[in-house]
Amino acid sequence: MSKTIDPTLRHLDGCGCCEGVDIETPVEVFNRPGLSAVAYRVGVHGQFKQTMLARLSDPLRLPLRGLTTRDDDDFSIALLDAWASVADVLTFYQERVANESYLRTSVERLSVVELSRLIGYEPRPGVAAATHLAFTMEKVPGATEQQAQALGVPAQTFIEVGVKVQSVPAPGEQPQIFETVERIEARVEWNDIRPRLTVRHPVIPGTRTLHFEGLATGLKKGDGILVTPPDQSAAFRLVTAVVLDSERNITRVRLESRRSKADAVYGVIKDGYDEGPAVAPFAKKYLDKTVDAADLQADAEKEGFTTRQLFDTLLASRDPAPRMIVFRTRAAIFGHNAPDWLALPAAQRIGEQVEGQPFAPGVYSTRQQSWINKSLANYHGLGASETFIYLDNVYPSVVRDGWVVLKDLNDERAYRIEEVREVSKSDFTLNAKVSRLELENRNDFEDFFPRRTTVFAQSEELPLGRHPFEEKKLAGSTIELETFVDGIFAGHEIVVCGELSDQRGVTACEVATVLKAEHDLRPEGFTRLLLELPLTNSYVRETVHINANVALATHGETVRDVLGGGDASRAFQRFTLRQPPLTYTGAATPTGSQTTLTVRVNGLLWQEVPAFYGHGPDERIYVTRTSDDGKTTVIFGDGVTGARLPTGQENVVATYRKGSGLAGLLKAEQLSQLMTRPLGVKGGTNPLAPAGAAAAETIDSARANAPLTVLTLDRIVSLRDYEDFARAFAGVGKALATWTWSGEQRGVFVTVAGADGASIPAGTPLYKNLLAAMRAAGDTNVPLSLASYVQKFFRLKAKIKVHEDYEAEPVLAAAESLLRERFSFAARRFGQAVTLSEVVSVLQSVAGVVAVDVDELYREGQAPQLLSHLPAAAPLPGATETFGAELLTLDPAPPVLEVMP
Repeated sequence: MSKTIDPTLRHLDGCGCCEGVDIETPVEVFNRPGLSAVAYRVGVHGQFKQTMLARLSDPLRLPLRGLTTRDDDDFSIALLDAWASVADVLTFYQERVANESYLRTSVERLSVVELSRLIGYEPRPGVAAATHLAFTMEKVPGATEQQAQALGVPAQTFIEVGVKVQSVPAPGEQPQIFETVERIEARVEWNDIRPRLTVRHPVIPGTRTLHFEGLATGLKKGDGILVTPPDQSAAFRLVTAVVLDSERNITRVRLESRRSKADAVYGVIKDGYDEGPAVAPFAKKYLDKTVDAADLQADAEKEGFTTRQLFDTLLASRDPAPRMIVFRTRAAIFGHNAPDWLALPAAQRIGEQVEGQPFAPGVYSTRQQSWINKSLANYHGLGASETFIYLDNVYPSVVRDGWVVLKDLNDERAYRIEEVREVSKSDFTLNAKVSRLELENRNDFEDFFPRRTTVFAQSEELPLGRHPFEEKKLAGSTIELETFVDGIFAGHEIVVCGELSDQRGVTACEVATVLKAEHDLRPEGFTRLLLELPLTNSYVRETVHINANVALATHGETVRDVLGGGDASRAFQRFTLRQPPLTYTGAATPTGSQTTLTVRVNGLLWQEVPAFYGHGPDERIYVTRTSDDGKTTVIFGDGVTGARLPTGQENVVATYRKGSGLAGLLKAEQLSQLMTRPLGVKGGTNPLAPAGAAAAETIDSARANAPLTVLTLDRIVSLRDYEDFARAFAGVGKALATWTWSGEQRGVFVTVAGADGASIPAGTPLYKNLLAAMRAAGDTNVPLSLASYVQKFFRLKAKIKVHEDYEAEPVLAAAESLLRERFSFAARRFGQAVTLSEVVSVLQSVAGVVAVDVDELYREGQAPQLLSHLPAAAPLPGATETFGAELLTLDPAPPVLEVMP
């Protein structure tokens, strides 16, 4: 509280020089809790000077009673003014020191760092981005595995830790290097695995659609097709439509719909073994079973065969597929165009009497009952056992061992050709050179008449394609593969890419982890992958491609740095890494990161510790400190807390990775240049954009996060602890914890968002590390679920009346800028609604804005309208159904802001 002169003593001053002068220092200081800065000054220059002048007028200070002037140009008054300036400076810095003494109010990085270290918190360094690299193995077209091996191209290899892949920089960017952090096996067959797209072509009663391999089948409407399943009679159908499917490289054929005597041919084609080739003895144990891939691998090693041998045996044991015989030519029976017997001249039909000659019977006088109108069984020239038919012309393309089909109205029958001859045929008043076909040993020609019979000839066998799989989408947690795929077991990571079923034309990729792989061991079998988590997306099945040559990689390049020589006479010897910044990678630790630095002295590994306190004189330890410019210094002990370095030359060697932070947030497929190429590896890229990167912690972030470690002490007990632990985790920007029910047990559900609003999808390294760290720090008996937040946007349209003294364009720009600031990721909370009054308040606070009229306010995806309240969904405490909370922010598209007339 300010001090003043007693008013009753003022009358003692006859000169009036003390009039209006009060004692104002020291000022009483009071700071309420929660302030971002504290007031600590007991006065400022003016107050100090005024207080000293008041003291001059104190009647109790007799030695100064004679000093009656108060002019600033007086030496004494000037001296007081100078001391007032000194006091002002001292109190200013005293206040700054006081502010730097508290974590909430300090503004200097050194203060925040040192205060944080007092409670065991080290400001988080930048964290490297992580991504999965999908590698492609070299494949020799048309070569077997043994042939490719002979050419130096292995069918499988191992990709070790440290394989480098560099990005192709966009304009204004620097190339970034990622390195693999796990050893994987890579195989040629894993380059491009297809989901189950087809099944064996069914030929069942009522089949009307056939799929043939390729597009160059030459089929056309009206062609005949003979279906000959194994051990069954043949069925014949005409083609009614032909569709070329270039995307799947098949020809789709539609057959006529009708019933005939041959309908029984359409029986189910079995996948059994009885009719097929013999099965190897070692394979019989597994026939028609579904076997876990790991169990089958173990059995194979024990029994002395390979899983590939088993798969090949099963594939070779398939029943032969139905034969599809296409006829390219239509012909008629010789005589089909002969005149009717009754229409013949009487001389040919009866005979004629020539004068002076005996009566001459006609050439065809005995043929009335065996003329062309009779069935082929009574065809002239064919005996009871004859199997010949004569075509109406010579057909060079009709050859031995081919097939013909005789079709008479709704009756048709197929015959194999045993012999073809070109002969001259004279009959029915006709003469022609024709093809005589000797058919297989059958004479069942009673149903066929020369005039009505069409001969389908020039047969050609076409292979059936595989039938499309009924399910058109690929989603969920189970993937059936097109065939047997060996070597994939639990924990194997795969990359699934394809066109989204709900956004045709949009391609997406995701990483999935295999929970279990199993083989359906039938000749028509396949491999089934069961995933740890359901696929995030739903894909168009036929566009899906799976790569199983997948390795986790993180940003940063490994370097070896000789730091210098040790000196046993020096305490706390220190060295600075020459190639900053030091890379920290994500990990399932309480901080969410771990260093890549290893230090060896004379070849022995030394360990990094947070601080020397509590360590002995013989412990080979060191601490690291990072400066504001990103340089890392390694500090060794003093022989009391931590061992001193042994004396030597160039005996301190550091191995670490350089490169970190947001520079690693590249685009998908931007990593494509292999800097190290393992044998047999053709290339590699990142199907997904790298994620999980975080810049070095800012002062504000450290100020907020440091107390969280004290609140949790790396242990999670309460619901708030889950939220605080997640918020302090490297790479996490926001977190919200709610309790939920898992069956009859109470659990915890945590919604998280990455730095700068990035999502944290399930299965990503950051997601896995955070979930593992929270489970390790919390009660393992409490069900814990984690989900990434849902980003939602709202849109608005408003008219703004601008003050006449302001220019409209800058005001509108300032209004949009303030809207983006107030409704940004950093400024909003999970589940926080947007209200019309809030929008109006923000716009109205812009300098130069006189009035605001909002015309439209609505969530993205809604019809344009004016709503007063836009809710954002968030999990309710105690809910049984959980979902990631929404964060409602302003749409990235520019808001419609117009000037009000």
